Amino acid sequence: MARDLTGFITHLKENYPEDLLEIGRTVRPQQYEVTAILEHLTRANRFPLVEFVSPSNIHGQVSECSLVSNVFATRERCATALGYPREKSKMPLSLEFARLQTERIVPEVVPRGDAPVKDIIQAGEQADLGELPIVRHYEMDIGPYVTMACVMRDPDEGFYDVSFVKSLYRGPRKLGTALHSSHFQRLLAKYEQRGQPAPIIHVLGHHPAFYLGSLALAPWGNNDYDSIGAFLGEPLRLTPSETWGSDFLVPADAEIVVEGEMPPGVREILNPFGEVTRHYQPQTLRPVTNVTAVTRRRKAKMQDIFSGHHGHWNLGGIPKEGGIYNAIQRKTGNAVAVHMPHSGCGRFACYISIRKVREGEAKMAALEALTQTRFIQWVAVVDEDVDVFNESEVMWAVMTATNPRRDVTVIDNAYNVLTTAMGQAKVIIDATRPLDMAFPAPIRVPDEAMAAIKLEEWLS
Repeated sequence: MARDLTGFITHLKENYPEDLLEIGRTVRPQQYEVTAILEHLTRANRFPLVEFVSPSNIHGQVSECSLVSNVFATRERCATALGYPREKSKMPLSLEFARLQTERIVPEVVPRGDAPVKDIIQAGEQADLGELPIVRHYEMDIGPYVTMACVMRDPDEGFYDVSFVKSLYRGPRKLGTALHSSHFQRLLAKYEQRGQPAPIIHVLGHHPAFYLGSLALAPWGNNDYDSIGAFLGEPLRLTPSETWGSDFLVPADAEIVVEGEMPPGVREILNPFGEVTRHYQPQTLRPVTNVTAVTRRRKAKMQDIFSGHHGHWNLGGIPKEGGIYNAIQRKTGNAVAVHMPHSGCGRFACYISIRKVREGEAKMAALEALTQTRFIQWVAVVDEDVDVFNESEVMWAVMTATNPRRDVTVIDNAYNVLTTAMGQAKVIIDATRPLDMAFPAPIRVPDEAMAAIKLEEWLS
């Protein structure tokens, strides 16, 4: 059987039941009840995949679809999604991600009748987004948003590009769509230059490996459906869309697919929306999507991202860590580990550990990281014995090994994607121990003493 969200949840039930939380009571997503429950869980340091079995839809009725959130809230669950050992969910997982993003598996096209996402088809005037349990996340949000990945197709070369996009519910057949991806912006520009509407689909539920694969750092022109197959470990099954037929293929094993077109030149107000930085994005003008069809499984599980929280941050951090590590290795060969911490929302802070043999190597490693992704605003480089996945160790290194006059570099007029008080600047912190002056060694218990002690024997 093809990999899908239901199969993943069943796997968790059978192997990691503590990873799941099912809420049977009717919940009202538009009245912040979904995000209030998830926030309470976060404050209790609990991060299960949560399925709301009986959410209400936009019309205030119990939806035929359940609502699933928090899927990516732990690195261990992301590892499980890729068939990777949970105990290797730190740097090894990031390197496995980097390996997978270099591979491709060509998709398989199946007839509509073999596609579960075609169980229920609502096209034209029958389409009604109001039947879905769309979530309003935060008190100042302009309205309810869908928050999963979208797909666009290049009109010239025919490749498919997949990226996360949020869209505001504007009515039964209308969305306000925020195209964050630079690739999506280029694709929209191509259609607008022709005076043509741009086809786009929202994939509101699939196996988590589908979404992890959509985040692979691929160049312009890459067919992301091929990349996603590598993360699934099998060909992604596709089927003709309702709106464009075989000219635009959609994921056959998705839970829900919303098809639509963005008319050229049309922009409407979007935001505020509580984003990844845990701040509201200000109002702006963005394209609109006129919905042409909604197809779904029977008893579909609609997926949502709890923005500005662990799952959102993992989706931004894990895909970049391995790529940055590999880039530093190619340049200097001294990389040990790379981490994009939650304190930086998985986007604008990067911790790097290196095997330093001469002064200046830390700054070179940091500069290499900055060239890999435009999101990063802060880079801290530490020695190899500092665990970059333990933020207190990184901060210890910053506080004890950094000379601000020499080891802190501010790069002005450097473009930042995310809005923070940094503005258009980036900061490099060399928190490695200096080699050109007398400096004390860090304390440590001898390795042989640590190996000789089995703690459980002494505590029993």
